[in-house]
Amino acid sequence: MAVDRISMLPDELLCHILSFLPTPMAVVTSILSKRWKPLWLSVVSNLFFDDQSSKPFHCFTDFIYATILNRDFPITTFRLQCRAGLYLSDFDLKIWVNAAIRRGLENLYIQLSGVRLSLSSCIFCCNTLVVLNLARLLLDQFSVVDLPSLKTLHLNDVGFPQPQNLVDLLTRCPILEYMGLSDIYYWGLEDVPSNKNGGSLSKLVRADIHDVSFDIFVGSLGIDKYMNDIPIFPNLTHLELTREWDMSWDMVLAMLKQCPMLQNFVLDMRKSFDDSDDLVWTSPCFVPECLSSQLRKCSIINCEGTESGLYFAKYIMQNSRVLRTMTICTLCSSELKVELLKELSSCSRSSMICQLSFK
Repeated sequence: MAVDRISMLPDELLCHILSFLPTPMAVVTSILSKRWKPLWLSVVSNLFFDDQSSKPFHCFTDFIYATILNRDFPITTFRLQCRAGLYLSDFDLKIWVNAAIRRGLENLYIQLSGVRLSLSSCIFCCNTLVVLNLARLLLDQFSVVDLPSLKTLHLNDVGFPQPQNLVDLLTRCPILEYMGLSDIYYWGLEDVPSNKNGGSLSKLVRADIHDVSFDIFVGSLGIDKYMNDIPIFPNLTHLELTREWDMSWDMVLAMLKQCPMLQNFVLDMRKSFDDSDDLVWTSPCFVPECLSSQLRKCSIINCEGTESGLYFAKYIMQNSRVLRTMTICTLCSSELKVELLKELSSCSRSSMICQLSFK
């Protein structure tokens, strides 16, 4: 007869295992034996709902309502993963999120597919929220934004009414440490600039910015006029940035200028079009502070070996005094890689320890 080794594990370890399961599955374990019956209650403050774990869909929503509304317990984490988002309503989502906020919510993860829904405005003035991770949502209400405890913000395929809403959101997260932005879009008036002097994200350490139009930060009336609107990131040490088709090299350098402590920079070139006259390289009249004293690693990925990309790599090597590695990741032919390597190898380097790598 097989030995039930899992049930022999200590309660603390079993509860840790249950915390990774969708809540309905964790509840089902209570029928295994008397040993398991009370264990799921210990993870009830960390709720995880996945519509793939309960069918039909109305049983899934009914279970969420029964779990959240019929018991009075703290809710530390609320995680919702819904692939059948077409059947989910704004009303349901707002009821669940508001209920979690009233129970002291700290971590909110919502990932939808199939439809975009609006999120309750209450989430933007939640004093207890530490982690906010949203995918495929519309954020359409910004009457009050105050997130004093937020440390991690991750937005993927999220829509804002206007560009300045994102800046307003960021500058009201005073202790934000990580920011991940991907596929951000907006609607509404296109000639409204972002707020001037947006503030300083003084605690931000890492930022990953991909598939985000640059006018999210600087407004859409022109880069020159609103360059000073880019927030300052005084303690940012790691930045990953996708260079969009509308992002000039001046914009890239402007971002670096606002990151004086940057040590690791990753530039993804897959969305750029260097055959445009607006995106050609011109020698800048300044050197960002991070290049002079901080930058250790620089990676340019999805590089097609364009002339302007080559000039940018040279600029980094020529001005980065403590640079340790310059990495170029490209899908170019072997012949072109050899030519690029020769060209960059002959480039003067400000750092004597800088190593050049092609992948």
